Parts: sequence; C-alpha cells; structure tokens
Amino acid sequence: MRLSNGDVVQFAPQALAETTPIMSTGYWYATDGLTLERLHATYSALYRAQPWVAAVVDKVGKLTARLTLRTWDTTPATGKVPDTTSDFARLIASPCPTMAPFAFWRWIACTYELYGETYLLKVRDRNGIVRGLLPMHPTRTAIERDQAGDEWYVFTLGIASTGILRAPAADVVPFRRWNPDNVMRGLSCLEPLRSTLLNEDAARRATAAWWRRSGRPSVILSTDRKLSPDGRTNLKAAWDAAQGGVDNAGGTAVLEEGVTPTIVQLSAEEMQYIESRRLNREEVCGVFDFPPPALHILDHATFSNISEQMRSVYRDSMAPRLEDLESVVDFYVRAEFGPGKAASFSLDEVLRGDFETRATAVQQLVTSGVMMPSEARPMFDLADAGPVADRLYANAALVELGSNKPTPPTIDAGKPAPELPAAAPKPAGGNRAYRALMGRLGRVKAAGAGPARQALVDEHRRQLGAYIAAQAVLAHTAVSSGSADFGGLADDDTNAELAEVLLALSLATSKTLGDQVADTLGGSYDDGVIRDWVSANATESAGRINAATVDELVALVDDADDPAAAVARYFDEGMGGRLDQISQSRVGVVGGLAEQVAARQAGAITKTWTVTSARPRPSHAAMHGQTVPLGKPFSNGMDGPGDPAGGADEVAGCTCTLSFRG
Repeated sequence: MRLSNGDVVQFAPQALAETTPIMSTGYWYATDGLTLERLHATYSALYRAQPWVAAVVDKVGKLTARLTLRTWDTTPATGKVPDTTSDFARLIASPCPTMAPFAFWRWIACTYELYGETYLLKVRDRNGIVRGLLPMHPTRTAIERDQAGDEWYVFTLGIASTGILRAPAADVVPFRRWNPDNVMRGLSCLEPLRSTLLNEDAARRATAAWWRRSGRPSVILSTDRKLSPDGRTNLKAAWDAAQGGVDNAGGTAVLEEGVTPTIVQLSAEEMQYIESRRLNREEVCGVFDFPPPALHILDHATFSNISEQMRSVYRDSMAPRLEDLESVVDFYVRAEFGPGKAASFSLDEVLRGDFETRATAVQQLVTSGVMMPSEARPMFDLADAGPVADRLYANAALVELGSNKPTPPTIDAGKPAPELPAAAPKPAGGNRAYRALMGRLGRVKAAGAGPARQALVDEHRRQLGAYIAAQAVLAHTAVSSGSADFGGLADDDTNAELAEVLLALSLATSKTLGDQVADTLGGSYDDGVIRDWVSANATESAGRINAATVDELVALVDDADDPAAAVARYFDEGMGGRLDQISQSRVGVVGGLAEQVAARQAGAITKTWTVTSARPRPSHAAMHGQTVPLGKPFSNGMDGPGDPAGGADEVAGCTCTLSFRG
C-alpha cells in the first residue's frame, strides 16, 4: 500500500480495522461457545438448552423465510420493473440446489443470529455463471488472509481422504455481524449475554437438582443422641429414600430415637427466582433487538398497543436485518450478473394494518391518483376489474396551488383516457330558469345556511316534482297501450331533459351555499372550479334516476293484477318519499362540495361535522362535533356530509352540514 508521502507499507488493508492488526498472513477461526458456571457450552448447545435463545432465533428465522426476495430490473427509464427471467432472478427464486427456498433462508437467518456469521459457497456452471449457493457452517470454516489482503475460505470436511476445501473470496458469500475486534469474523449475540446465560443455566440446573433431591424446602435432621459416622450416613440415606424426590413429595415421615426435622425456608433472595428468570428473558430479547410481545410475552402489552407492537417487529427489528441480508446479496451475488439488477424483501403484506385501516388508506391513495384500482384490488383478494381499473383517478375538485383551474378527474396512465359522460349544456348567465331560481334564492341567502339549504331542497322538490308528473303521463300512456314498455322514460331525450333540470339546480346550489361560506370567512367563491364536475354529475345522475324509475315500474307491473292502477299508485303515493330523498341528497352532495371548495378558497383551516336532524342515523350522530383539518377525511372516511365515498346509505337523505374556521 502506497501512502501520500510515497512510503510503501506491506500489510493487508483489512488490518486497519483490527484491534490487534495482523500485518502478514494469518488465520481466523470461529468462536463457537462460552463458559458458564462449571462448563463450556457451544452456541448450538446453548440454543438447545436455553428456551428464550431458541425462541428468538427461531422467530427471526421464520419471519425472514416467509418473505419473498423479489428481483427487479432497474434499467428502464420509467423505473424498476419486476424481473423473473434473468439468470439473477432464477438464482434468487431457487438459490440452493439442496434446500427449499424457505429452509434456505431460515438456515441463513438462524445461523446468522446464533453464530453472528454464516457463509455460502457459489456453485458455478462450466461458463462460470453462478447457478446455486451452498451453506457453509461457520464453525467448520476458517478464514486465511494473505499479505495482499486476499481472503481464502478453508472448510474442513472432517474426512482424511478428502482433506479440506479451500475457496477464494470470489466464490464465497460472507454474512458477518459487526465485531469490535476485526472484520474477518462476526460476533454472536450470545457473547454479550454471557452472565445472563450463566445465571439462566445455573437457575435451571439448581431447579432440576432441587426437584431431583426434594419436593419441598431442605430439611435438617437433629437428635440429642450422638451418632456414629455410619449412623449419620444411614439416617440421611433413609430420609432421602423415604422423602427425597418429587415422587415422595407430600408423604408422611415416621421418626424415632429423638430425631427432629427442621425445615430450612427459602431466603428472600432465593424467592426472587421468578423475577430473575423474567430479567434473563428480557435481556435476551434486548440483546437480540426483538420486542417481547412478538414472542407472546405480554407483561407490558395492552389492548391498545399490541397491534402496533406486532407491526413494529418488521418495521423496527426486522428491517435492519433484512437490509443487511440485501446488501450482502447485492455486493457478493448481484455483482456477478452486472448492473441493472436489484433484490429486496417484500414487506407489503406483513406491514398491512387491519382491514378498516387498509381500506381507508387505499381509498385515499386511489382517489389522489397515487395508486391504480388494479393495484389495490389484489390487496383485498379481489379479481381483476378490467381495463377501467388500469388507470389513475383523482378527485375532480382538486386544484393546483395558485390556480383556479380544476385538475382533470382522471390521469392518463399510458392508456386511453376514460370517456366522461356527455355533459348537458351549461346554462349561460342569461338562462331564464337559472336566473329565476337565483332570484328566488337571493331572498333567503341572507337569512343563513339553514333557510337557504331548506329553500334549495324545496326548489329541487318543486322542479323534480314537475318532471316526475310528466313522467307519470308517459308511464300511464305506456301501460294503457298494453305494451308496458317504459324505455321512453330513460332514453337520451328524457335523460337530457332531466340533466338540464339538475344542472340548473346544482349550479344554484353551488353558488348559494358556496357564497355563504365564503362570506362567513371573509372571502369570495369562484364556482367555475367545479362547473365541469357539476355538469358531468348532473348528466350521470339523471341517467341513474331515470333508470331506477324504469326498473321499479317494470318490477311493479310484472307483479300487479291491474298494471294501470299500480302505476297510478306508484306516482301518486310512492314517489313522495323518493322525491324528498333525491332533493336532500342532491343538496347535500353538490352543496357539500361547493362549501369545501369555497372554504379552501377563503383560507379556512378546519372543518367540523354538524348534525341538524332531530333523529340522525347513528353513524352520523357519532360524527357530531368532530373537527379535522380541511382537506383531510373524517374518521368515517368521508370528506363531509354528502360525500359519495360514504356510499348511498350514508348520503341518502342526509341533512348534516359543515362549519369552517380559518
């Protein structure tokens, strides 16, 4: 090695990281055990004898092996894509020719945890391509380092006729835990647990001895007579034979010749046996960096924190371990196949929350254009929904900062953009129906949100009632002709007619309620932000309303003895409740969106859910008074009253409102 001053120093560069540098050639041997109270136990013996060591090692091994090590192609300009066909991908999918993938990764993880190191031998084909990885046990592997710093791995086969296997560093994949003394061998987690394991081993052997010799506290036998050595021996042997051991516990003792038993009680220190065992257990978990609840040690777990503690296993304890394994695979294995490849453990499934939490999170990701529905559906074991799910969608009310232009409701994901329903013509400022409607509403706007909202509901009921009356005539004509064909109630012309009515009502609702919120907050409302959405929604809603009417009429006539009378009753008696529900829902949906847009334009910060009905549905009563930041959903996943994301059951007939604060 040449230094900056021109000197040449002959030593291996790894020596700079050693507490006792070895400048020339040397061998490093595995450390395979530690000394307990009266014996030396290997790491494997400690694993077999110490239940909490075995529990942690087994748990880490299984948590690692259950994960899928995915391979990726990082060369595309659009980002990484899954790779399943390259030589590297095939090797990672089935890395060991003698072990199943689960057993292979469990062996690596468990050996690594127990010994602090493990090694894999690369198996190459005749072209030098790595086709497999064979585990090498660290206790049989010695590491030789020459003066140039090159490493050789010497594996002792233990057969005289075969000798040893000597492999260069290029043919070995080394996994090593950090060692404060050198970089050639890893350090087992059992080393910092020397005193803990000594105490645990001593406590367990003392317990075994206690049960083997006596089923109760120790006893002193005393007598006033002087006993010969043989007499004392015989007395002790007779007592032990009659009372010693767990099988004789609780028996009756018959004493003679003045012999008196004295029970030797356990001291306070000895009574701390259970607490000391718990301390040993927690120290093992601490050194291995593993949360006790993951091993079903629930002393400090509660109903409210157990789920989070279990998720933290992968997030906090397993994540560094997995990144360690990934970095070794990348440095020693992936490098064999050139650039453009990567491998990483998939943590998506194990880090998922409960169903409700996942559903809320996925809804937000889909509606914000981050995730496609086709990517979300497999998370709930749902089948492919077709090409319509292979697009990114976003809320149409979203706008760019500093801009009044609405963000398009769909975002192209490399495929043709979905077609929006044909929008009904927007009423211009001179539209007489719209102007007359705004004139009537202008008289109640100043009275507050309550009167204005009720006036809007009344206008919906009046105008939709007139439209339904015209539908009743068409339905009566159809049933009177004997054909009972109600298709004319939901064709393009009738749908367009209803869409025009809904559009005028929706724009009036948007302007009236949006202006009221803006005035309250000292701002102004630009209803042009949501005009495109309102137009498309009016067309879509008109089609749904008319289709539902036709379906109900067809079902009614099919079961009626007198179709004409049944149709008459349907429009005279049955449409009243439906008309009220449609009117309230339309005001809630359109007005709720307009109010939130107006609040955002006026600089509001929070929104509060307010129940106005005397008999609200329980799910809405629970929301009363709940306050969240503007732009965030409430605890029920809805942006506010009337949000279609809540489903028809939550929107229909809802009279709840929002209040805003700047």
